[in-house]
Amino acid sequence: MKRLYQRPNLTRYIILLCCIIQAIQLTSAGCSHTKPYYHPDIPAIERLESETEGVLHYRLLLLGDGGAPKPDEPVLKTLGEWAQKDAAKTSIVFLGDNMYPDGMTEPRKHEAAERLGPQLSVVKEAGVHGLFIPGNHDWASGGSEGYSALLAQEKFINDALAGEQNFVPTGGSPGPVALELPRDNPAVRLIVLDTQWWLHQHEKPEKSPETVIVELITLLDTELPVIVVGHHPLQCYGPHGGFFDWKSHLFPTRLIKKWLWVPTPILGSVYPYTRKYLYKLDQDIGGRRNKNMVAQLNRAFSTRKSPHQGTPLLIYASGHEHSLQVLKGDSVDYLLVSGAAASEKVTEVSSGDNTFFAHQHSGFMAVDFFSDGKVLLRVVEPEGKGVLFHRWLIF
Repeated sequence: MKRLYQRPNLTRYIILLCCIIQAIQLTSAGCSHTKPYYHPDIPAIERLESETEGVLHYRLLLLGDGGAPKPDEPVLKTLGEWAQKDAAKTSIVFLGDNMYPDGMTEPRKHEAAERLGPQLSVVKEAGVHGLFIPGNHDWASGGSEGYSALLAQEKFINDALAGEQNFVPTGGSPGPVALELPRDNPAVRLIVLDTQWWLHQHEKPEKSPETVIVELITLLDTELPVIVVGHHPLQCYGPHGGFFDWKSHLFPTRLIKKWLWVPTPILGSVYPYTRKYLYKLDQDIGGRRNKNMVAQLNRAFSTRKSPHQGTPLLIYASGHEHSLQVLKGDSVDYLLVSGAAASEKVTEVSSGDNTFFAHQHSGFMAVDFFSDGKVLLRVVEPEGKGVLFHRWLIF
């Protein structure tokens, strides 16, 4: 007799359910900006290099997270070309994580020439002022050897460059430290912070966070344009801001090695979701210590005088995220994220309503100060790509 009832195929339903879950995960994850993203309101003219008129007063080249350069690193090659254009009027600011993976700890000291050497060579060969600030990896990734590793790197860099103010803040201090560049007839006040000091839980110099903020507020009182630099961003749209694209969910093994394309459906989303919602790292925007630091810094920035009474421009520039992002700030005018100095370490990036430009690509940023008071921001990428984005910040 023909059976009128058949048991449901449970395996088929489980597979179907898994496919639905995976589809939801990948859809919610979204795609990274592997092609340059421009805010819809950005005019086409700002998407290409522009002819500049006027006399250059000073140039800052900003890039971070260059501590794992590959041989003949394209970013550093292009950086050197830009630095040589007006060497006497140029500073390169390396925004931390100058040496991966753990800075100059005892077991890693022998790697300093390989990790730091290519960055130092750009400074020396171009004949420019080079300034290195610390990042979390320079503090031994937050480990107990962090303070000693930081002091060792400071000495190594200062010995190599034999100049003044090449590693700031000194001695593991959180700062802030102000440099007016150039010294004669300055065009910009550069304020340097060691943001990892706020997050480090082992030995470090003692200083009250409130003292840091009071000193920062005092240094913001100037009629010069101000760029504050620290390793950690105030806001970002990459992994440290909670964004992981669909590849991170489907191929989580690429977090270990970029070439390790091993599909792990469903389970691959455990790490991104855990990091974003459950176990929030202090190195991420959502971490408790990180949130406190950002709140304190924003409190300081919000006290600055209005442009007609005080500084005409306030920018906060950072690394940490291995991508290029130009954002509109709240307590500051612009947020620059330029942590893509090592081609092999570039990571995914999304965008928000306040994103002017974003790209998952290596490169750096140039901020030019002209004698007539205008300021030009440019995002530069290597290997013939040139300027992908420019914006006049003061007219």
